[in-house]
Amino acid sequence: MDEEMLTLRDATIDTQVNIENLKIDMASFKGDTYLPSYNLEDLYNLKNSSDKKSLNKIIKTLNIDYLDESWQKSDWIAVFIAGAIGIALDVLITQTNVLKPVDKKIKELLASDKVKSFQELMDKLSNSFRNGNSAPIDFQGFEMRGLKNIHEQYSFGHDPLRFIEGIIQMITGNYSGVDKFGKIIKAPFGEGIKNPIQSIISYVAHMISDMCNQQGLPYPGTTFLMQFGSEKVRDDITAAYRGQLFNSRSFIYQSLPSLFMIIIIHSWAIYDNYTRTGKIKLKIGNDLKYQPMLLVSNAMVMTSNLSINAVRGIVAEGPRVLFRVNYPVIANTIKHSIKYLLNVNKRINMNGKEIQELYERSEKEKLEQHSVEEYCEQFDKEYEDFVKEIEA
Repeated sequence: MDEEMLTLRDATIDTQVNIENLKIDMASFKGDTYLPSYNLEDLYNLKNSSDKKSLNKIIKTLNIDYLDESWQKSDWIAVFIAGAIGIALDVLITQTNVLKPVDKKIKELLASDKVKSFQELMDKLSNSFRNGNSAPIDFQGFEMRGLKNIHEQYSFGHDPLRFIEGIIQMITGNYSGVDKFGKIIKAPFGEGIKNPIQSIISYVAHMISDMCNQQGLPYPGTTFLMQFGSEKVRDDITAAYRGQLFNSRSFIYQSLPSLFMIIIIHSWAIYDNYTRTGKIKLKIGNDLKYQPMLLVSNAMVMTSNLSINAVRGIVAEGPRVLFRVNYPVIANTIKHSIKYLLNVNKRINMNGKEIQELYERSEKEKLEQHSVEEYCEQFDKEYEDFVKEIEA
């Protein structure tokens, strides 16, 4: 804590103790009993304390929503556990075939009658807004590397990362995508839906239906590589998509390490905050105390993943190793970095502000400094008012 914060802390303690003592004296003078709002001895013992937790203790004592940002040994343990589990999951998912049996079962499920019926329901909902006509994002009149059932990989509107373009295509009825040569394809197709709300509903229903295909939807962002990459890049991505190896299901699988780490850190955050404040705060994991914990655990997995893939790429697989990179973990690391910086700025403004507000409130409540004689005169006046109140 800086000098200004220490000064405010001690001044706040002095003020609160003085107020409570004065209330005790006034109540005693009237023959009443006043129970202090705080444990004055515990509160006063925090004055001039060099313990880093002293600020947290006074805030908790005075019932201010505040959390100490310093990491304890238990915080490091929580981060290590989350990071270790994340690395283990990432290695299993991206570096081994452990999920192949799971993915096989999922493909069998997607081919089941129940899923097909659900797809038909979504298709009917989507087509109902276009009087049964085709969806603009389903245009297939161009050259592809393979069968027409992989047209989603070439369509900008089918890329989950370019969903805004997909909605615009639904509204305008104009397809936009790329062919196997990297040429941009634009064509009117199907029927546009002028009502934006209806077009969004139709687009979401269509995407849900396509997600249930064995091929699934393209891996988020890969249409940018199809658009700006080389022919070799387009061919590799198309082959991986056609082989059901690199699609949105892959993205979901790769997101599992981050999901587990979020669950672990957020659960720890709720428990840790409860032991400090006695309050259950479900969103405490977004606090500055825990954002760096999420950042570090994700960075651990990202570093592990990139290191392993760098070795594999050099030794054996070459550029194809890029299909093993855990992009969701990289995205989460960047996200938590940004949130951490934003929260740091927020905390810098908030720390001093909360103590300052408490101090100013205490100053307003505090009686002006008087001499002993003046206090006696004030007590006499209080006594006279008290006697008149009884006689009345």
